[in-house]
This record gives sequence, C-alpha cells and structure tokens, in this order.
Amino acid sequence: MSYYSAAKSHIADLRQRALVRSSADSDVRIFISTHKRVDLFDSRVLQPVQVGCARSGERFAWALHDDEGENISDLNPMYCELTTQYWAWKNTRSDYVGFCHYRRYFDFSPDVHRENEYGEVMDGRIDGATQRRYSLSDSAIRETVRSFDVITTPLVDVRKFMGSKATLRSHYDAAPHLHVEDLDSVMESVIRRDPSYREDVDAFLGGHAARFCNMFIMRRDIFDEYCSWMFPILEEFCDATDMSRYSKEGLRTPGHLSERLLNVFLMHAERTGRGWKVGELQCVHFEEPDYRPGMDMLADFDSRPVIPVVFAADNGYVPMLATTAYSAMANASRAYRYDVVVLHRDISWSNQELLREFLERFDGVSLRFCDVGGIIGRYRLTTSNAHISVETYYRFLVQELLPFYDKVLYLDSDLIVKGDVSELFGTELGGNLLAAVPDIDFAGNVNMKDGARARYASGVLGMADPFAYFQAGVLLLNTRAMREAHPMEQWLEFASDDRLIYNDQDVLNAHCEGRVVFLDFSWNVMTDCAGRVGSVFSFAPAEMYDAFLRSRSEERIVHYAGFEKPWSVLGCDRSELYWSYARETPFYEALLARLLSGASMGQRVPVRHERAISQGSRIRRIADPVLPVGSNRREIAKALVRSIRGRK
Repeated sequence: MSYYSAAKSHIADLRQRALVRSSADSDVRIFISTHKRVDLFDSRVLQPVQVGCARSGERFAWALHDDEGENISDLNPMYCELTTQYWAWKNTRSDYVGFCHYRRYFDFSPDVHRENEYGEVMDGRIDGATQRRYSLSDSAIRETVRSFDVITTPLVDVRKFMGSKATLRSHYDAAPHLHVEDLDSVMESVIRRDPSYREDVDAFLGGHAARFCNMFIMRRDIFDEYCSWMFPILEEFCDATDMSRYSKEGLRTPGHLSERLLNVFLMHAERTGRGWKVGELQCVHFEEPDYRPGMDMLADFDSRPVIPVVFAADNGYVPMLATTAYSAMANASRAYRYDVVVLHRDISWSNQELLREFLERFDGVSLRFCDVGGIIGRYRLTTSNAHISVETYYRFLVQELLPFYDKVLYLDSDLIVKGDVSELFGTELGGNLLAAVPDIDFAGNVNMKDGARARYASGVLGMADPFAYFQAGVLLLNTRAMREAHPMEQWLEFASDDRLIYNDQDVLNAHCEGRVVFLDFSWNVMTDCAGRVGSVFSFAPAEMYDAFLRSRSEERIVHYAGFEKPWSVLGCDRSELYWSYARETPFYEALLARLLSGASMGQRVPVRHERAISQGSRIRRIADPVLPVGSNRREIAKALVRSIRGRK
C-alpha cells in the first residue's frame, strides 16, 4: 500500500472511531459484528464491534472491541457473534440494543424486496446507494425501532427448500457439520430449568418456520432478560459436551444453538401473554462487504516516464474496452510506461485476468482495475440518453482515485486510437483544467435556426460562448487543477442536475469554460452516425466544419459516438477500421456474435452514396475484412446467422 493509501485509510479509521465513540450514549445502538476490515454505512446507530479480540493479533481502531470490560471474547470460535451480545449485555446501557453482521443488515425501508428461498434479500456493496435503498439512515432506524419492543427477521419455512416433511429438528440434523443430539440436549436443558417451556420446545422442534441469522433488536429490559436466560443454558451445554473432535464449523455449535433458543424464547413470551409488540424486517445479505481502499501508485520498476490512461466500463462492455485499449497500446510509443486503469463496478475476475494477460504483453503496459461502486453509490446519477451509461460519470472520480498524478488521459471505450497517445499526453496544459476537441455536433445544433441549443448553452449551462463546447470522450485532465477547482463530491453534485442533456459532458463544459486547451479535431473524430455529418455537423461555423472534414482523412482517434456502433450496426461508418483491431482481441467472437445477432434481427444497414453497389455487395465489403473468405471464422459466422434465422 502506498503512503497515500495508508494515510487515507488511517484518516478513515480515525473518522469512524470518532463516530463510534461519540455514539456511546445513543438511545438506539445496533452492533455490527465483524472479524475483518469491511465497508461500513455512515451511521451513529450502526456500530462495528470487532469479535474475537482476545485471540486476535490486530485491533481495529475504527471499531469497538468485544474484549473490553466484562467479556467472553476468548470463546468467539464457539460463540461467534454471541461474544458481541455478551459484551453489549455487560457493558452498555442504551434503551434499545440490536445485532447485525458485517454482511447482513436489517431492511428498514417500507418496500418489500425480493428474497431468495432462504429468506434473504441479496445485494452487492455496502455504500450510499444501498444505505438509501434499505432506509439505513439513523433517523429511519430510530423511528422504526421505537415503534416495537422486539424486531427480528421474518419467519422462514424450511419446507420451501427441504420438502414438505421437513421440521426445524430435521433442518438442524441436515447440516453436515452439526449434531442433532446437541439440539436435543440444549432443549432438554431449557425444559429442566423451566418446565413451562416444554410446550414451546415441542412446538419449535416439530414446527416448520423459524427466525434465522441471530439478528434482533430489543428493548433493553427484554434484552437483559433474554441474555440472563440464554447464556447460562449455553454455558451448561459447553461444560457437559465434548467438542474436542468437532470440525471447525462444528465448534460453532453454541452459535447455531442460540438461533434456535431465540425462537423458543420469543414463542414462550407470545404464548404466555407477555404482550410484546414484535416487528419483522427483511434481512439484506451483502455479497461484497470487504473494504475497498483507493488505488496505489504504480511500482517504480524502470526509469521510463509513466503515462496514466483511464477507461470506464462495465462487464458487458469489456469486449469494446479491450478493442479500444488494444488500439491505444499497439500504437503507443515504447519510450513510456502506461498505467492503464479501468474504473468499474462489476467486471468479473475472469474478464479482468483475460484482459490483463492480453494487454500486458506490450512492453511497459500495466493494467489495473478499480471498483468504484462504493463512491458512485452515494449519488443519484442518471443519464438522459439510452446509449450512455452511468459509467460516463467515472471521469469525475479520477482526480481523487489517482491523487499521485497531476495529469491523466481519459478515454471512452468506443474509440479506435490510431495515433500515439504519448503525443497527446505531451500537450501543455498550463493552468487550464483540461484539453479536449471541440464538439462539432453541439456546434451544429447551436447554429440551428430554432435557437434551442443556443438558449440551452447560455441559459442552463451558463456558457458565454456556446461554440467553445468540447466533446468529452477524449480528455487530457489537469487533475491537480481540477482538485483545486472543485472536490470530487462537488463535480458529482453538479452532474446530478436533471436539466442537463449530457450530464457529465455538460457539467465539464459549464464549469471549465475559459480554462480549456482545444485539441486538433484529429484527436477525436466522430463518425457519421445516422448521417449527422450532413444533417447536423454541416450547420457548424464553416471554419470549424472544414477543420472537421480535414480530420476525417488524418484521424488519430476515431470516436463511434452515438447509437450506431460497429458491434451493433452492420456497415456503420468506419466499421472496417474497428474490426481490423477487434479481430486481434480475445473478445472478437463475442463482438461478432453481437453484430450478427443484431443484423439478423433486422438491424438497419446505413445507406451509402455508392448506389450502383448492391446491398449484398455492401455487406460483403464490410464482412470480408472481418471474416476473410475461406476462413473458419467466416464459416462459423455463416452457421451462426443461419441458426439465428432458423435455417439449416
């Protein structure tokens, strides 16, 4: 970990520690048991507790600890999260006390979310988006908790996944590492201590539905009563049971038994008329709770200068990302090293490894992936165009995720780079915020007679010169100056404005005007999507339009902006160039399948001016460079198309 990342983590630890310590007098405290570094919600009510501290060689500064005060921390291998419950029982005095796990939380929202067969709502990351989705704000939690005496997870009927004859006893017996004799033994102890529980024990063992996960919230007096009843029962069980030959999971038997004891305790209270108001909240299971620190500086393994190149993509866009990145690295000067960073939320490990192996064959190229879901999740970000995804906002994260660089090249993933990116990176920025190419499409719209885009540029974006609007698919960012201009959070807040047409691009233009170095059009030549060169671009000022047309014959970066992409529209503008690079990547077949599937389902082929050439000839002209005559790929493609069309 770099010094920067270590410092960043340390600051986060101090903030979380201060948050937890300042909440000791809160009337509602829900303790989150964890044995490792995890992501946490921004909350004073949800308080992390490190379990097993008595046996751990590391103490987390950002958490409470189960070995402080009176405790049973050393029993954690057997008692699991119960060491948190015991610690809270003996050492805290809040009016309400509750328990969750580092990957399982209550859902406090009014919505009913889809559950799996085990009664859990499955989700990904612990971040701002999920905090809002499940109403895990302190105010929402307190309001709900104060409305009940006891809150638990919903009842789960084991017959849903074990068959119609299943009971809670047979459910326990089916667990491969547990022994049903232990369940029988502890239930006998319950009855021996208080015979009035017999009816409840019998109803539980022969029943079909129970509350699992050992998650609950209780009024303090009820919690004290429960702990005074439950812990002596488990202590008696442990004293009487030889677990020396139990498996590691088997040693957790006391924790498993406590789940069943909680059910019996609540069943008895209901049957005997205690009158407790009991509520149920869904359980949310987060599949990716692990803490995600920021990026580190690239290791200094040789003396060549480093050029950072950033992309943004999702798992479905990996084939396109691979093609763009390949074209950039294939044409880049070997006098430099390239720190290629991909910002994402869901790219699979297998795709990461495949792409890394492919690109790192180039001398001096390093490929890294940074999951930004935890950051993006804090903001309500949408896009106004169907062909633009939320990944477009990732360019605002660069200044914080790569703080050790003062200049970064950002590229969209629908480009072909024919030029040397080191030349582009060498552009002098001075005190300007970025360098980019003028947007010929926007300029054409501004010059339309209706004046709508001109009014938008001045009225909404506040631009003094709407013709100074740039295209944001290729950006050379002065990240130092951008950090000084606005923090990352402010950029994202700007982008949340629902009046914007192109949220990210409009924001950059609105807030960077007057501090932009304009690049030659050849560094971002937009293709002729749906004939826009003639129908829109031609309305731009003559000098600008002529410069754009000249760039079409001296392209250094070709940008497939708009909805017509080479992998979805057969024969779109500059598709031959795209496929000449795509066919060299390990994702060629995936791209080809997309193209052929779209074309076979009636995807239109753009009309060209060569009217003497038949439709079939045009398709062959596009297909031949992609699928050489006589090649195995051509035969496979023909078979695929026939299959999609239902022909043999």
